[in-house]
Amino acid sequence: MTDKLFNSNFENSLRLLILLDEFVMPKSLDMLYAADFMSAYGATFHISQSNLNGENPYMFSEFASRRGVVRAALKELVLDGFVVPVKLDKGFAYTISSEGEEYSQSLESTYANEYRQVAARVIDVIGNKSERTVISMINSMSAKALKGGQEA
Repeated sequence: MTDKLFNSNFENSLRLLILLDEFVMPKSLDMLYAADFMSAYGATFHISQSNLNGENPYMFSEFASRRGVVRAALKELVLDGFVVPVKLDKGFAYTISSEGEEYSQSLESTYANEYRQVAARVIDVIGNKSERTVISMINSMSAKALKGGQEA
């Protein structure tokens, strides 16, 4: 059975649309998967009161696999016309299309609204940092959690 309730392409696509709707400029795959992870686990990063995806002692091991999941969701969003790839000097970045904005703004569940609020805070926190810096910060927190230096 390939259908899954959680972490499906559809669920990831919805989160990415909301996230891209909050970003002002196109963002790389790496920045998107890092910002999505931080948004889902906002309390761990001292950005929100709770982790939207619940408490998970293995959340940092999820981070490594999230890149592939986000890549697959972005591919579907591009094919559906909700996201537009943008060629930059350093590779590709992604931005939301007007259709994607319209669809994102129609998402009004409790989870979508909370994710939108946390994503906006994540974007403020990461500011103009490079994706390499943000990913390094997450990896550093992961190493601390693995050594028992931080509650996960």
